[in-house]
Amino acid sequence: MRVIDRNSAIPVYQQIATDILSRIASGEWPVGSQIDSENVLCEDYEASRVTVRQALTKLKYEGFLDRRQGQGSFVKAKPEIETLDLFIPQVGVRKKSDITSENIVMQVELKPSALVREKLKLGENDPVAALTRQFVLHGRIIGIHHAWFPLARVAGITEVPLENNSITDTLQNRYNITFSAIENYIESISLDGETATMLNAATMTPSLKINSLYYDTEERVIEYSETIWNGRDTQFRVVISSK
Repeated sequence: MRVIDRNSAIPVYQQIATDILSRIASGEWPVGSQIDSENVLCEDYEASRVTVRQALTKLKYEGFLDRRQGQGSFVKAKPEIETLDLFIPQVGVRKKSDITSENIVMQVELKPSALVREKLKLGENDPVAALTRQFVLHGRIIGIHHAWFPLARVAGITEVPLENNSITDTLQNRYNITFSAIENYIESISLDGETATMLNAATMTPSLKINSLYYDTEERVIEYSETIWNGRDTQFRVVISSK
């Protein structure tokens, strides 16, 4: 019997598809072999035939299964798991990485969301500078980053490019802002349609979200950010170091 978390926000069919992929990756079903029948999978996952078929159809369209009418489902490809060095923001720490920032957009938002206003402790009519960019590794979009700043603290930041494509360099050199603390909140999510499109991924793909609050030396929040990392075929490695 396979374990499915029915209290999870991740749909059951997605959990089943992920588990089947794990079984393929482990070698339980080699490429070219036939996986268990729908009846057996229904018993294994204690799920309906409709739910199991949703999982199998998803894997078919992602290129992992070949479904043959009257015969069953056969493994077409084995997922290649990539290890990604995940950087969690830390004060005064910078990491060398092959990940690049691309398609950087910085603009003024006159009416930021209630959540952004709450995090930055802004009034209803306070505008923000909003940043959106993609994180790219070896030509593949692996992350989407959004960040918001009180416009009163970073006037003119949307008018010229970031220094070295770096928010930290821009804030320090142009606005004399230094971070004293960073709070990070990490959670697993499933991609919504809009974010999946930005990541060239399927809707409901398991992913990792990191929300961060950056404080200046006077303990005021100067930045609120949200980074979403595509979790498909990826394991995350985290190294906490002062170097």
